[in-house]
Amino acid sequence: MIFVHEFGHFIVARINKIDVAVFSIGFGPRILSFRDKKGTEWQFAIIPLGGFVRFAGDDNLASIKTQVDANSDFSNSAQFNEAPLIGRFSTVLAGPLANFIFSVLVFSLILLVQGVSVSDPVIGKINEFYEAKYDIKVNDKILEVEGKKVNSFSDIFSHINRSDAETSKFTIRRGASVREIEIPYLLQPIVEAIEPLSAASLAGLQIGDVFLTVEEKKLANFNDLRELIINSEGRSLNVTIFRDGQILEKSIQPVLSPIENQNGDFDSIYRIGVAGGPIFYPPRETPNVLNALIFGVDATIGVIEASFKGIKGIVSGQVDPKHLSGPIGIAHAVSASVNSGLLALLSLVAIISTGIGFVNLLPIPILDGGHIVMMIYEYFSRRKPSEEVLRFSMIFGLVLLLSLLMFTTFNDISRLVLFFKF
Repeated sequence: MIFVHEFGHFIVARINKIDVAVFSIGFGPRILSFRDKKGTEWQFAIIPLGGFVRFAGDDNLASIKTQVDANSDFSNSAQFNEAPLIGRFSTVLAGPLANFIFSVLVFSLILLVQGVSVSDPVIGKINEFYEAKYDIKVNDKILEVEGKKVNSFSDIFSHINRSDAETSKFTIRRGASVREIEIPYLLQPIVEAIEPLSAASLAGLQIGDVFLTVEEKKLANFNDLRELIINSEGRSLNVTIFRDGQILEKSIQPVLSPIENQNGDFDSIYRIGVAGGPIFYPPRETPNVLNALIFGVDATIGVIEASFKGIKGIVSGQVDPKHLSGPIGIAHAVSASVNSGLLALLSLVAIISTGIGFVNLLPIPILDGGHIVMMIYEYFSRRKPSEEVLRFSMIFGLVLLLSLLMFTTFNDISRLVLFFKF
């Protein structure tokens, strides 16, 4: 993802005839490198916490004009500071845009692989626990629920018994026969998604797990699980779950976490970081590429909007900054997503890529957004900021980023120490 970001800068710089001296993945001393035909040195550095593109004539991260060595390969080449404003602006903007484009493509790929649900009321996938316990099979077609005719898959959820009754009556067609069966409320305490670095993730829960009891209390539906967690007041909960034919016992400690309410503000409730799903899903079909790209754009915009809301929540005091994560948290999230499958990993990659693009557009000196602010100033004032201003902003931005890195790393270590069971 860092490569995608820096390659965006690189390729647009080449288009604008701005020479690139160094393309680096990582910081610090280089591990290995090579020089291409146009004189760019491509390198891998020892500290894998980012990367950078250094343009010809720039010896610093603020792109301050510096003395060019007469013996340099780029002494007579196009330098960043000498390029037209539109060329510099597009080169800087290209990094975040490359991340956004990459996110759109990855989200689109996820939909193409995963497919979209068909509208026919046919069972395409069943949770293992309920398939073994109830008389339901893949390819069963649901004709009626509680005596009400079903025309589409969405009708099933509008007709199911929402009272305290344990089951609902389904009329299904299986092959050539029609039969009546009983199925429990569809939204059972099934783990369908797990938030990275959440209590559930750190406790080792997996997608497809079914909660059976919490503190020895049986669960009738997902809402029962939710209420017990919310009312836990942060106490560690002993739970039993079903996984791959086995009953497992675990201890999970809910965490007071922000959640967006209907008004767009944030409330803090005790959560473990799981999302539920129904007992069964409809079959899926591959969408056309255009619809997949539209989905990718919408998903990327959704991540950007969520990022804005998160910053707004922190500034307003509704979200505790302790929920911010840094490199350690990201590494753990990637590790956890690998265990959840390829699509979960791809989804996290797309989210992180969008996050990289978003953060780099923030108006913080040393980041792309800081450079863009300086260029906007240059456009309206018709002159470049002084070297003193650039140097001060570079130092300020560097201190700010290092402070944020230390703070988020402390958050990550605190969470891992708190939740890991040795």
